[in-house]
This record gives sequence, C-alpha cells and structure tokens, in this order.
Amino acid sequence: MSGDRATSGEKTGLLWAASLVATALVTLVATLFFQNASLINRDSSSSKRQALVADMRVNLARSAEKEKCAVMATGDEQSANFAEQSKSAAREVDRDLKRLESIITRSGSDKEKNLVAKFTKSWKEVQHIDTALLEAAMQNTNVKALGLSNSIGAEMQRKIDDNLAKLSARVNPETKKTQMDKLSSDARIAIRTIAILQTRHVDAGAIPDKKGIEAAMKAEQAKVNTALKSLDRLTGKKNRGYIREAMTGFSEFMRVNEEIVRLSTLNTNKITVEISLGKKRMVEAECTRTLESLQKLVAEKP
Repeated sequence: MSGDRATSGEKTGLLWAASLVATALVTLVATLFFQNASLINRDSSSSKRQALVADMRVNLARSAEKEKCAVMATGDEQSANFAEQSKSAAREVDRDLKRLESIITRSGSDKEKNLVAKFTKSWKEVQHIDTALLEAAMQNTNVKALGLSNSIGAEMQRKIDDNLAKLSARVNPETKKTQMDKLSSDARIAIRTIAILQTRHVDAGAIPDKKGIEAAMKAEQAKVNTALKSLDRLTGKKNRGYIREAMTGFSEFMRVNEEIVRLSTLNTNKITVEISLGKKRMVEAECTRTLESLQKLVAEKP
C-alpha cells in the first residue's frame, strides 16, 4: 500500500511539474509573440487587439500557475498568498477582456466576435470552478488531519502507554500481572491500529472508503474500552489512579479522532488536486486554444 501511495505521489508530482512547465512555456511564447507583433505592427490598427490578447494569454497562464501553487501548498498562509496572486491575474484577464470586447464589438469581424464569445463562455466556467477551488485550497483539511494525528494524537497515545506501563510495574501477584499485561497489550495494539486507520482515512479519496475505515475504528475502540474496563475491575485502590488516567486519556484520544475524521472527510486537499488536474485543466485548455486562434486572427489584419 505504501508503494501504491508513493507511485501515486510520483504521478501527481509529475503531473504538477508538467503543468507548471507548460504554463511557463505559454507565458514565454505569448510574451515573445506580443513583443514581435508590436515591433512589426506598431502602426497597425490591430496592434491594440494583439496587445490585449497577448496580455490575456500571459495572465491566464499566470492565474493557472498560481492556482496550482495554492493547491500544492500545505500551509494556510502560503495557500492564501498563492490564491490571491491567482485571483489578481484573473482580474487582469477580466479587465483586458472587457477592453477587447469593446473594440471587437465596434470594428471586429464576425469570426473575431465568435472567438471572443467562445472565450468568454469558457472563461466564466474557469472562474466558477476557481471560486470553490481556491477557497478549498486554503483549508488544507487533509494536511491538518494528518498533523493532528501525528502531534496531539501521538502524544495522547504516549501518555496512555505510560500509565499502563506504570500500572503493570505495580501489579502483584504474578498470575494477576500476566492477565493484566495481556489486557494492557490488547489496549495498546487497538489504539495503535486506530492511529494507523487515521492515516488511511486521510489518504482515502472516496467517501465510502472513509466510512469503511470509520467502522473499523469503532471496532478497535470497542476493544480498547473492553480491555480498559477489565483492567479497572482488576486494579486495586492503591493503583487505580493509573488506569483511570489511561481511561481518561483514551476518551480524549477518541475526541481528537473525531476531529481528524471530520477534517479528513472534508477532503479538501484531494478534491482540489482532482479538480485542478481534471475539469479545471480541460476548461483552461479550451480558453488557451481560443486565445491562440484569436491571436493569429488579429495578427493577420492590417
């Protein structure tokens, strides 16, 4: 399973890398195109249209790049900064699109008008996707769930272990100690299993898979409660503080588990990656193709 996750991570990383390289190339090509067109057609009536379309291509690529950076970022502040940069570039596209629409409406050909209308439709869809995508990217719920498991959850687990170990060290006679050590071991193993299931829950993409993991968590929780209650019955008054601390600690551990499950179920990191590399990328590609066609068309006009 770890190998599958590693392979999946490598594939996602390669997709991101390819996407960002493509974005950089589009930006460079569009910029060079604009610079060359400006020199050749400095006095042409179509130079303003060329400039606007070239700028739109650059800012469209920049908005896409920063959106993907926001999705990849693991910190809220970093995600928010990239999201704002993506929105800023999108606002530039909006500004230039309005200017271009005004020019094309007055003096553009039917083909130019059709291409502008086609871009406008695709661009609105991109913006609609981005509204939810960038908001989700800033939440980082999968990252937060895993962080909670590895920090507070792990510390609570250590405290439970410590109390059970102290209890075991004070148990007599030997026959009773063997029985109680077995119960302590059962509790520890079940708690560790829950911790492993937390990671699997965060990694799971589909809600039915997550629900199955939650059912497994409840089964392990029942094992821990049974073992701890049995230990409580077998423990004398002198050492009862240790088992009671362990029981309280496990209750707190499960409250943290509930928060981990809640954050993991929101699944924002996985959802944003899927949208960014799926539907969003397809619509962006349509926008880019339309601008490429429009760019060639306006460059041909005297």
